[in-house]
Amino acid sequence: MPDKILTIAGSDSLSGGGIQADLATFSEYGYFGLAVTTAIVTVTTKDFQVFPIAPHIIAEQLNSVLALDDIRAIKIGFLPTVASIEIVAEHLQHIKNIPIIVDPVMAFKETQIVDTHFLAKVLTEKILPFATILTPNLKEAEILSGHDISDVNDMRNAAKEIFQLGPTYVVIKGGSQILGNQAVDVLYDGHQFSLFKQDKIVRSQPYHSGAGCSLSASLAANLSQNNVTVNLALSDAKDFVWQGIKHGVKLNDQFDFGNVWQGARRSM
Repeated sequence: MPDKILTIAGSDSLSGGGIQADLATFSEYGYFGLAVTTAIVTVTTKDFQVFPIAPHIIAEQLNSVLALDDIRAIKIGFLPTVASIEIVAEHLQHIKNIPIIVDPVMAFKETQIVDTHFLAKVLTEKILPFATILTPNLKEAEILSGHDISDVNDMRNAAKEIFQLGPTYVVIKGGSQILGNQAVDVLYDGHQFSLFKQDKIVRSQPYHSGAGCSLSASLAANLSQNNVTVNLALSDAKDFVWQGIKHGVKLNDQFDFGNVWQGARRSM
């Protein structure tokens, strides 16, 4: 029987990110994915909408999946309301000895209209102390640290600040936004920094929707294995996502972005 990994995240109607990306990633690593849906996100060329799931329904989903006793890791993504954060935090108190990967979704590639800054304080207080690894992108790292980030040194300083909020490890994802030919991620464990670099993939229509979700889901899958270090887990996760972006899924000519393809590495 395959081992199980749980994702607690939003549902993306176009399957770029959220639970769809997480479940696809878990499957690529040979795991059986479980899911708790916190919101339904719909994306069109003209609109981006978030429909939060009622708190009591989130609670019932958590009660259902956490009745299982063989979950190897938990990945937490988009928590759209204060109530959803509080409900998830309450259930995390009973989780022992498995990695918890937190992707603090507060910024979306598809839109800048949705404002989730108000979630930062309660997310920091309620969820971050449970995180084995926290994986903010640059915008989310700016929100959590309170500092602007424009280069790798800023990423290091922000990682230090965010580490003080409770996670065991912090990974700040530089993506394509840091100047240069390489995408740089910074890993901080409270003592030292590690840099992870890969060549940027440059194309007119980037296929990067779901990159952050896929990275954190890959980390959860890698850390579910015995004796896999965080450095090795992140190195593999970056390669997994890089292949997914390079061979990503075009939506149509009306969209100016496409999706990461989680099956790319297996199929190349």
